[in-house]
Amino acid sequence: MLKQATVLPLLLLLATTPLAKGATWGYSGSTAPANWASVVANTSCDANAQSPIDIVSSSATQETYSAFSFTGYDAVPSDVSMSLQNNGHSVLVALTSASNAISVSGGGLTGSYIAAQFHFHWGSTSDFTVGSEHTLNGNSFPGELHIVHYSSTYSSLGDALASGSDVALAVLGFFLEESSSDNAALAPIIDNLQSVNDSGDSYTFTSEFTLDSILPSSKTNFYRYKGSLTTPTCDEVVVWTVFHDTIKISRSQLTSLVSGAYFTAESGQAAAVMANNYRPVQSLNGRAVSSSFDASASLRILPAWQLLVAAVTCAVAAARRQ
Repeated sequence: MLKQATVLPLLLLLATTPLAKGATWGYSGSTAPANWASVVANTSCDANAQSPIDIVSSSATQETYSAFSFTGYDAVPSDVSMSLQNNGHSVLVALTSASNAISVSGGGLTGSYIAAQFHFHWGSTSDFTVGSEHTLNGNSFPGELHIVHYSSTYSSLGDALASGSDVALAVLGFFLEESSSDNAALAPIIDNLQSVNDSGDSYTFTSEFTLDSILPSSKTNFYRYKGSLTTPTCDEVVVWTVFHDTIKISRSQLTSLVSGAYFTAESGQAAAVMANNYRPVQSLNGRAVSSSFDASASLRILPAWQLLVAAVTCAVAAARRQ
């Protein structure tokens, strides 16, 4: 097992440039996602099992999975340290525990997976209709949260990545969906973003919060497929679980999230606001996508912005008929 002093840098490595060598990558310009395969050495970003993907619910094969078992999600284990960090590409919460006290098993996963960190992807203040990495039936959400776990069969996150196994990591993905009111559970993160404005900044929470407090109460409906990290070097070592139920977040909280941090500054340039830090969807290339429920019969309430667009479209059409 890694010594405690080495765990935090390794968590930062995964959330920024896991195993990337000799190149800078970003989300715009010459280092945008379309160019990752050429600007990052030893990358898998142009391989055939990449993430994220567009999840087509009607095409997902329903499977029967055992219930998830979440350990350390409902109460903060005594030896867990939680810190908010800006790694230059996202804002993350590092979960440091000598006893690997937060983990997940069941739900069709192979064994137990230890939680390392969770981080966010989002859009910009100019367009709150995009920001999630995965899409559902072609529809984007304004953001997405990823909880990164590594298999307990490995002694460290680094060993899991290095294994090359397609089940080395388990990432749980949750869409952020806009709501009319603030989500109080997100306040510890949103209210402390000013402490991690710049790349490399870190803030240790004075009082911890549980993972369950920020996640949907129901975690039984989900989609499953095998894919990759969504940042370079895009290693194809991830069992993805993308949940159907969403995390609610207000427009005010979204605005704080998408405007409250800065990317790593390029040489000779001022740091840019951290916006649109999501990778576009990748080709499925014949991979199987399954669901834990009858997704084809599922009726989803559209995000608020989609309801507004639909209402305006209907109103315009009705006016034209008059």
